[in-house]
Amino acid sequence: MSSLPNPVDHECLACYLYRMGNTLGCSRSTEALTHYRDYSAPRATALERKARLLGGNCDCEVLMNAFRPHTEEVEAAMEEGLDIICKGTRRGSIQPCEQWLMRRGVQWGGGQFRTRSA
Repeated sequence: MSSLPNPVDHECLACYLYRMGNTLGCSRSTEALTHYRDYSAPRATALERKARLLGGNCDCEVLMNAFRPHTEEVEAAMEEGLDIICKGTRRGSIQPCEQWLMRRGVQWGGGQFRTRSA
């Protein structure tokens, strides 16, 4: 059982990884990614494998390589190390909220950054 805080209700994966990185720093592991999957999206069984294929060998690399800020607010908050308020996603999803673009590579659509699908 992880000692990490649980994701907030409807918090997306990208916002959770950003929050954990701001709070705890880089742990050089995918502990936060795995904890998010176990708590919020247990059916996303290939998440860690896909994250590694996209260049995410630790939580901060997943955030840097698989997600990109979609709004100027998020970019500014990241530069200044401020908190980000998640716009939310449905439980069970690994899709980011509307503030992020997710890299669709490997099996996620060819390596392009796109907004979340409906």
